[in-house]
Amino acid sequence: MTRSRFAPLVFPAVTLAVALLLSGCAAAAPTAAPTVTGNAVSPTPTEAQPVRTPDISATAAGTATCEGMIEPDTLAEFKKKGWTAKQTPFTFETQPSSAPVEGGLICTWANYSVASGNLMEFGWAHVTSDVATTMAAQLEKEGWRREKAASGFYITQDPSRAITTDDKGYGMTYLFGDGWVAVSDTKQYLLLLRGTAD
Repeated sequence: MTRSRFAPLVFPAVTLAVALLLSGCAAAAPTAAPTVTGNAVSPTPTEAQPVRTPDISATAAGTATCEGMIEPDTLAEFKKKGWTAKQTPFTFETQPSSAPVEGGLICTWANYSVASGNLMEFGWAHVTSDVATTMAAQLEKEGWRREKAASGFYITQDPSRAITTDDKGYGMTYLFGDGWVAVSDTKQYLLLLRGTAD
């Protein structure tokens, strides 16, 4: 997957760091629905929420889908704005790019009926611990950074090389869990994946 073929995101700063916990989460405190600014979906929670990690249980037994991997409220906002997803096989952003991961998927969401340059990418794949270890080590060797997560670990792009960064300065980020990996344009955008409160 080569993200440089797309124009960079033209999104206003979004404060996802306080966490987006949308209406599908049972233990969640109430939040407002996401609001739309231009072509972008910008969450507006009414109060701070716990940091979440993607809930892979729904897709662990099968193949990921573009609509199934993101939060229902976010999906609804995408559809309201006329956004659709184009999918490509899941590959890691190593040099050269890794071979596709069987059953994995990268979804590029945008309104393809207009030339705006606004887009968001999400990806998910099953990976063995050996593949996770190998790919994480390769990314780190190429200058990506490793950080602990509540369950698993992040590998995040050097911000000086990132096309897009969130309000904390994080560019493209992988989240490795037990038998799976998720990825998005920024670390904060990973919160738009289906998730549960930690």
